[in-house]
Amino acid sequence: MRFNLRSSFLAALAFLAALSGATSFAADSNFTSQKGSWIVNKAESKIPPDAFKSPESPMVVSDDNGQILKFIVYEMNANTGLQPAIPYEGAYDGKFYPYGKDGERSFTHLSPTSFRSVAQSPLGWSLNEVVTFAANNTKMRVEGKYTGKDGKVSDYVQVWDKLQ
Repeated sequence: MRFNLRSSFLAALAFLAALSGATSFAADSNFTSQKGSWIVNKAESKIPPDAFKSPESPMVVSDDNGQILKFIVYEMNANTGLQPAIPYEGAYDGKFYPYGKDGERSFTHLSPTSFRSVAQSPLGWSLNEVVTFAANNTKMRVEGKYTGKDGKVSDYVQVWDKLQ
């Protein structure tokens, strides 16, 4: 059999990719992943009118491997249709990363099926949430406190249903 450097390189690359995938899968299995599309269940959510406006469009989580988290909350625009509105790219490390246009957000695991999320803005509002997943990962329950720029605190529950 003739030695082919290119074939050997490709085989080694494929092996490393498979090994990397196995390692990522192991990390994934420690925590429930948000990956997928989610929509707010208005009937099960309880958000006071003086708190924030709950999104009516989907949130798409493109990456959640237990360490890295990337998502976009979309909004419907009458002229252009569904548009990305609030992007987030960060980690479950308790550090703040840019969130949307005027805020920052941090995420920290509490257990394999829950995490804490804290958001704040220089405009004066903040959120402090505990998020828990249903056993079958089809619902995400957010229990939080919203502090408006006027200092008023509102408790809320926001329930998200998984679309895919």
